Amino acid sequence: MKKIPVVLMIVLLFLGLLSSCTQKVLEDKGKITITIDATSVDKGFILTDYTVSLNEYDTVFDVTFSACKDNNILMSSRGVSAARYVEGIADLYEFDYGPMSGWVFYVNEESASKSSGVYELKEGDVVRWEYVTE
Repeated sequence: MKKIPVVLMIVLLFLGLLSSCTQKVLEDKGKITITIDATSVDKGFILTDYTVSLNEYDTVFDVTFSACKDNNILMSSRGVSAARYVEGIADLYEFDYGPMSGWVFYVNEESASKSSGVYELKEGDVVRWEYVTE
């Protein structure tokens, strides 16, 4: 009777090890460039033309988070995936300069139509975050 729990634990341990061995390894997909612009409120450029390695399935949020982390820039966000929202970068937050102020992003100079948490990037993309007041 005591053998069943032991055997069950061994099987579960084996399955756990097997699944960790088969996890998908993210493939390096090149580089992207990111700029964080706060010139609209006389804070200058927080980050200019910073190159980030792009992994498979990386989103705008992923590379922005990496760039901020690499450069010791504080970044605050809420939500996940399609509801991901960047509240603040470098101590500059939404609503600091009025009810319509906050961070917006562009990819290859085009305004995004979806969240930074789901906007997947490809090699050579140029990401620009801009603090807007209107």
